[in-house]
Amino acid sequence: MTERQGKSMVQIAQDIASGQLTSEGVCADLCDAIEAASDLNAYSFFDRTALMDQAKEADVAQNLGKSRGPLHGVPLILKDNINTTSLPTSGGTPALLGNNPGSNAPIAARLFQAGALLAGKANMHELSAGGTSANHTFGPVRNPYDKARTPGGSSGGTAAAIAAGIAPAGLGTDTAGSVRVPAALCGIYGFRPSTGRYGADGIVPLSRTQDTAGPLASTIDDIILLDSILAEKAVTVKPCSIGELRIGIATTFMDSSTPAVVQVIEAAFDRLAKAGVTFVPVDLAPLRDRQLAASAGVIDTEFPSVTKDYLQAYAPHLTIEALIDQVASPSVKSFLLERLEKPSDAEAYATATGKGLSAYQDAWKSILDDHQLDAVAFPTTPDEALPLAQDDSVIKDGEVVFSWFYFRHTGPGSTGQRPGISIPAGFSQNGLPVGLELDGLPGEDEALLAVAKAISEGLSS
Repeated sequence: MTERQGKSMVQIAQDIASGQLTSEGVCADLCDAIEAASDLNAYSFFDRTALMDQAKEADVAQNLGKSRGPLHGVPLILKDNINTTSLPTSGGTPALLGNNPGSNAPIAARLFQAGALLAGKANMHELSAGGTSANHTFGPVRNPYDKARTPGGSSGGTAAAIAAGIAPAGLGTDTAGSVRVPAALCGIYGFRPSTGRYGADGIVPLSRTQDTAGPLASTIDDIILLDSILAEKAVTVKPCSIGELRIGIATTFMDSSTPAVVQVIEAAFDRLAKAGVTFVPVDLAPLRDRQLAASAGVIDTEFPSVTKDYLQAYAPHLTIEALIDQVASPSVKSFLLERLEKPSDAEAYATATGKGLSAYQDAWKSILDDHQLDAVAFPTTPDEALPLAQDDSVIKDGEVVFSWFYFRHTGPGSTGQRPGISIPAGFSQNGLPVGLELDGLPGEDEALLAVAKAISEGLSS
């Protein structure tokens, strides 16, 4: 094991700052690891020479006492739908393979301003519209725990790279669970902030109101630091006593999970209860109608307009029709064509994003308030990582099934625009990771991160 391996992003940053490690050494080791793990298909674009040049420049600046920030010299992986100037931004789709935006996405720029280096772009499910990350252009991303299985989607490349130790941390994007699902299936942390906390400019989009970037990492402290940089604010995560936490258990989602997942989650709850957490069963079924009302027609209406806006700004030679025509995944092409061709219902959309959203958020807040809860917990995914089948399908109980059931538990939080974090809960009897999600109130991201830190420490003690 090298000095870098096994260390978190925060530890690597601290060791570079103290002189214990050099960025050049970290990146050379990382490049070797990336090349050795090429069969994971976690990276869509990787340039060893460019990364090493960045690292040498970072070390020169460090030696001159010109540290650029808390991530100085640390290489990070960014999902291939986040604009960067030094590497293409393809969204995992053929029509954008040569897409070289003239500016970094604001979220990428914040990381670079904090001293981070671009390790490479992460392979992903094509145009973020799927749950397996079985990309038809770059090849399917593989789960590091079992290469025959899905890492989840759509940010599967970012999650797989971090889990495999070929990136210290990175960014994905989340519309219905695309950060949290792969985090859970790969055994790492994945945070979806409240919608709007980071902004979504410079990201190949699906939805105006549900898309958000989100950090993925191997520790909760890495997530907290990345959040503070991405949110452009001093994030105050006040320590909370685990013995004072009241956490709701979403019985609805426990009931919809497989025995393999439930066994791990219940064992995690038992450990946390012994540490002093008070658990309160809550039934989310009554919120189902309000969630559906708040999501009705939203992506149908938003996808065409946000995609046209992105293309006009960064790939003006390309029409949305040409983009979809070249889509390689049959399921993605079908999904996007349906969104493009479906007549927009302006009145229904206004209701969903107005009164419908407010009613759903109010109902969620009432559950937390009525039970005096700090967060609601549930299995991030209803099943563990399953074997890959064709396109966007997996093999479940011997049958080929469409993978979007993985978003069953995470989708409601996206609709409600609330923060949610998947934390590693343990491993199933099959040796596969299982994630525990915590959801909080919209806008109260720092409070949720404080709860997540206490829960993480409780699970590791």
